[in-house]
Amino acid sequence: MKIDAIAPKQAAKILEALRVGIPPAGYLEFFTVGRNDQIERLNSHLTGGGGYALLLKANYGSGKSHLLQMIREKAVATQFATSLVILDANSGVRFNRMDQILGAILQNLRIDNNGGSSNGLARTLDFLADSAERAKSNSNTKSYRFWAEVTNNWKWDSSAKLMSPALFVAFRAWAATKSQPVRDLIIDWLSFPANYRTQRKKLYRALVSDLNTHFRDPRSDYQIYSDGVVSFHTSQYKSCWNALEDINQMCSAAGLKGMVILFDEFEDVLTNITNINHKEAAFGNLFRFVSGDPFTGKTFYAVTPSFIQRCVNLLITNNRWNFDYGQFDNLETFEMSPLSEQNLLDLAERIAAVHERAYSYNITPNTKAKIKRKVIEAAKSVVQDRARQAIKQAVGVLDDDLPK
Repeated sequence: MKIDAIAPKQAAKILEALRVGIPPAGYLEFFTVGRNDQIERLNSHLTGGGGYALLLKANYGSGKSHLLQMIREKAVATQFATSLVILDANSGVRFNRMDQILGAILQNLRIDNNGGSSNGLARTLDFLADSAERAKSNSNTKSYRFWAEVTNNWKWDSSAKLMSPALFVAFRAWAATKSQPVRDLIIDWLSFPANYRTQRKKLYRALVSDLNTHFRDPRSDYQIYSDGVVSFHTSQYKSCWNALEDINQMCSAAGLKGMVILFDEFEDVLTNITNINHKEAAFGNLFRFVSGDPFTGKTFYAVTPSFIQRCVNLLITNNRWNFDYGQFDNLETFEMSPLSEQNLLDLAERIAAVHERAYSYNITPNTKAKIKRKVIEAAKSVVQDRARQAIKQAVGVLDDDLPK
């Protein structure tokens, strides 16, 4: 992207994010400097040149979140469905709880670059339902065969393709009716499945029996309850794992390349999960994502360079001698180099160009000199978030020197 492609109003919005040291969503590639070889490797991993999971290693404030956002934008631009999940004390998501993970992933689904406040999960379900409906008219396509198996030839009474019974119930109800109360319930259930552990009857009535004019489910209410059809948490969260792969496969059948999941602040598994059994369960979920069983999409994790050793030390300290420590050795990692002084100066130039674009003026040589001094000062700092500080310093000088 070139500066001429950024409208003045867009430039002003970009500066709002830059003032707090955060490159804005939608323009991350423009504000990504240096690390060209590393970025190319990330792009290669995304498009098939790597395993199912990749740990992005860098110190706090060194650009992990920036690169995760950039990977997400690249993935969306190349026709992947994506979900970026932040794991921290405020998110209410624990990596040992697969129902919480599933809910967070579905809440943050994104299938295109369109902005707005529309629910990403709702957009995705509409996209998939429309794909299933369109496939009916062309029986000679691979998409037709896939959706015919998903819907049992559009009778919707059973599914030979979807592995998660709960997801099938939700998706079928979404495709069958435009009722807003029904759709609101589906969104809430899929976004917060842990809240519905004891609400099987409510789900059955609203999403199965009350919709019998649209489809006929051959199972009785007792059978649906006893088989855990509308439960995501049973059988070691089997339906959660299967739901992720179901969505991955449906996205592929609908014309996308599948689904990419990104986890920011992954250090949360060490800092905000207190029970050692829960920590071990969180590691188990990580290794299952790594194995690609059953979810075959890509996952990325932002961690610090010492993350793996800290995990090992924690398990040893808690006498977990039977743990398979070799699994940590098999993790595919990617360690980012810090931005150089020249990288930060290049970044400051791009910030200055956006500032000029937003306020329609030309920066004076004196202001450019001030910015250079501030950025060099920030580059020599030992603080971990020196890149963020350099961004804030550059914008600060530009705002102060803006012609009155």
